[in-house]
Amino acid sequence: MKKFCIKTLVIACAASALIGCGDSETTIVELEPTPAEEGGAHPEVELGKGRLAIAAAEEAVVHIFDLEDNSLVDSLTITNPAEYLYASPDNRYAVAVQRSLDRVEFIDGGVWQELHGDHYDQHADEPVLTNFSLLDVKPTHYVLRGDKAAVFFDGNKETGVNASLALLSDESISEEQLIAQYHFDTYMHGTAEIRGNFVLTTLRDSEAESSLPEQVTLLEVHDDHFHQEQVFETTCPALHGSFQTEAYIAFACGDGVLSIEQQGSVFTAQKIANPIEMPEGVRIGSLKGSSESNIMIGASRAGFFLVDLSAQSITPFNWQSEESLVSVTYGFDGHNEHMLILDNQGHLNMFSAENNWELDKRIEVFDELAEEAKPSIIASKAHEFVYVINGQEVTTIDLHEGTVVGHFDLNFLPGKAAWLGIAGEEEHEH
Repeated sequence: MKKFCIKTLVIACAASALIGCGDSETTIVELEPTPAEEGGAHPEVELGKGRLAIAAAEEAVVHIFDLEDNSLVDSLTITNPAEYLYASPDNRYAVAVQRSLDRVEFIDGGVWQELHGDHYDQHADEPVLTNFSLLDVKPTHYVLRGDKAAVFFDGNKETGVNASLALLSDESISEEQLIAQYHFDTYMHGTAEIRGNFVLTTLRDSEAESSLPEQVTLLEVHDDHFHQEQVFETTCPALHGSFQTEAYIAFACGDGVLSIEQQGSVFTAQKIANPIEMPEGVRIGSLKGSSESNIMIGASRAGFFLVDLSAQSITPFNWQSEESLVSVTYGFDGHNEHMLILDNQGHLNMFSAENNWELDKRIEVFDELAEEAKPSIIASKAHEFVYVINGQEVTTIDLHEGTVVGHFDLNFLPGKAAWLGIAGEEEHEH
């Protein structure tokens, strides 16, 4: 049985130092703290549903909706239209990435908690665009791991600007500063994986024709900068996409997957070759999954693959119960316990990480999907809900019950979206 409890991570900053909290209207709900009971699960505490930030597709505006009643809380103007929208590590801020115009801005979604004496105060403030922004060339990959996130800036071949890497957290955003920053010696379309004080990131030969990197390096955080500790000899040509589990860090390559195993401070790499049955010209371009499963999901334009990091194998993921089914879009629930595939018949297919990605249930969401439909799946981290944005309609799905529980309409053309709020920690009773 699944349970959710309040996060014990405390946002360690005074209310007077928080961006945008000075004059805004505030609602505070006080909750008793939930210490762990020895040998048992945490007591359950009801969390709010949070807020949904949705960027307008063609305007420099981000709309914030209250998911308690689906009402519009506010619409905030940013500098340029958001090409990507993400949540910050603790889900307080919406991260508005404006790749084409070299800017990242942060919107305080207004929902957060702090420890106050013997209880938690939950805040529901008015959203506000913070004064903090990142100005570097082509911010592209945003990789969130635990309480930190990495923003990778690709740089620019034509102007000679090199790539860079920025590390941040909710606390650093509130303090309007980065945790650490790293500058590369060439441009590249790279990525990064955070492992405590280590970051595994990409390297590119400055003489290579492709903008994609071909090697991985290990960096260690030292105050506000990084030291390079190791360059892995095993190459990863045309590297694009990465993910990690508790034991492994993986990078998708043109010829397979680079698997790096961590044991303490020792990292070792080996290559998992593409299977013979993979079509010519096809490669895995992204990796997703659950941190608790060593079988990752590899996505390619020819379909999905199961990447087993323990067995060092890549096999096709034959998820369809019918040959006519096609994946329209996919995502994961709020704790990456399930992969979610929305198929062309309008059903949401749930696959369990705990059971090696076997089908758990199939939920009817739409009677039909338009051929040109480009829906997106946004997961709550407080409850077992996901929100499917299809056209100008938002549909709420209760994954636990396997039913559609609500809809609301938008009066604008939506772009990217992110869930904001106070996340729960999932626990299992065995």
